[in-house]
Amino acid sequence: MHKRIAFVKTGWSDHYEGGPVLGRHAHVQEYDEAHERFNFLKNSDGRYYGYLPPIGKKERPPQPKEKENWLLVFVSARNGSGPLTVVGWYEHAIFHEEYLERPEYSELEGFELDVHGGEYGYCLSADAAHLIPTSSRKETVSGDHFKRTPVLYVRGNGKDDEWRNELAEFAESLVAKKKAVESRPPKLSFPDPKKRKLVEEAAIKAAMKFLNKEHRVVDRQKHNCGYDLLASHRKTSEEFHVEVKGTSGPEMHFYMTRNEFRYMSTPQWRLIMVCDALGKANVTLMTAAEVRKAFNMESFAWEAVAK
Repeated sequence: MHKRIAFVKTGWSDHYEGGPVLGRHAHVQEYDEAHERFNFLKNSDGRYYGYLPPIGKKERPPQPKEKENWLLVFVSARNGSGPLTVVGWYEHAIFHEEYLERPEYSELEGFELDVHGGEYGYCLSADAAHLIPTSSRKETVSGDHFKRTPVLYVRGNGKDDEWRNELAEFAESLVAKKKAVESRPPKLSFPDPKKRKLVEEAAIKAAMKFLNKEHRVVDRQKHNCGYDLLASHRKTSEEFHVEVKGTSGPEMHFYMTRNEFRYMSTPQWRLIMVCDALGKANVTLMTAAEVRKAFNMESFAWEAVAK
């Protein structure tokens, strides 16, 4: 049994490792971005660092009576506008009294800034986190008690209402089930996987060579954040979040995952298209507006999930 349990409301994201965030807040709707986009990104120290919006006139993080050893259940409006759905939880979590700079800024060669050029922060941290894949997010909760706050303390903060006890028992049952499994995006089949791999590697190499002329470049391919390369201009420090696509032929053609497609709305997003990647490697840099103008984008596949 957990002595302290809280439910926290956050924006909706597929992976919470840097990809787009969906929600009702005006800023989120405009940019598909929020600081909670990294809430389930595991840091090199093995911990997780999460963000919640400020509360009250002083705009501080949530301030429970006890700061440590919380079970925090994250809920979010499904796809940004649907019912409040459980997306995951932290165990042995800590509420920090102030917003702190994410540790990645002191550990990585390059870590992106938010849409306004600020650093991403956190006010929660935890030893363990369990993210529920989008296809398995089926548990919902009422939003009645969330109308004035992004956090509900349901056990261990001095109040003992019946509805709090019911939510606490619900949280205990979630953790006991431990249904979270690794999420895998739909697989796209290609005639020659080995050649496809060579094209992808050549395209990344060509894109980095192209960007390195004026930018500092960090490879983000393994970070599941919605793009491939983080490019910072050497003189102006302007950031580009670059998606790289390559083809072995002379004509532009590519596929995108749902996560990649959603990230296009981020202002820093850019596409580098590399044609003839295994030959002359013709490189084109495009904005999202230029991509939408140049390409007819059609749905390639649908994932059917049981209701």
